Amino acid sequence: MPEYSHIQTYVRYSGLKWEVADNGFMYQGGNADAEEVPVEGLSLHVRSYLVGLTPEVFPELSESWLEVSLLFWTEEITADYRTGELRSEVQPYIWSLMEQFADYYDQAGIYFTDEATGGKPWDAAVTGNNGELWSFDAALIPEELIERYGRPDEQLFHYTYSGKRLLLVRREVWGGEPWL
Repeated sequence: MPEYSHIQTYVRYSGLKWEVADNGFMYQGGNADAEEVPVEGLSLHVRSYLVGLTPEVFPELSESWLEVSLLFWTEEITADYRTGELRSEVQPYIWSLMEQFADYYDQAGIYFTDEATGGKPWDAAVTGNNGELWSFDAALIPEELIERYGRPDEQLFHYTYSGKRLLLVRREVWGGEPWL
C-alpha cells in the first residue's frame, strides 16, 4: 500500500444516519480505488476518502464531523522525499483543488498533509491542542480560525491574507507562493 498525502477538510453534520462500525467509525469511500488523473504529463493516483467522526469515539468532540479527503500517492507528487518538496508540475493542481474545497467546505480549514500529520491540524483546532496546529504543508484557514493561528513563522511559511482567509504553504515543501 502506498504512502498518501492528503487534501483534507472537515464538515460538521447532524441528522445523518450511518451505520457505525464496531470501532465506532462511520466509513464511506474508505476502500475506494485510486483513479489515474493526468496532470502536466504525469499520471497521478488519486482517491477519495470520507469518514465520520463521532463524540462516541472521540470524547473531546462535542458534535459529529465528516472528514472529506483526496488522497495522492506521495511518491508521485514529491520531488525530494527527504524534505517533502512537491514536484513543480503538481503544485498548481493541488492548490487549485484546495481552493475548490474551500469554496464548498470552509468550516474548519483546508489542509494539505502527509500520512504522519493527517488530521492533526484539524484536531488541534477543535480541541485546543495547539502543539499540532501547524502540522501541515499548506492550508487555507477560514476567518473564524485566523486569530488562533496568530502570526505565522515567516521562516517556515509563505503566507498571505486573501478575502477572509489566511493562505499558507510550507517553504521547504512548496518553494514559492502558489497564489501568485
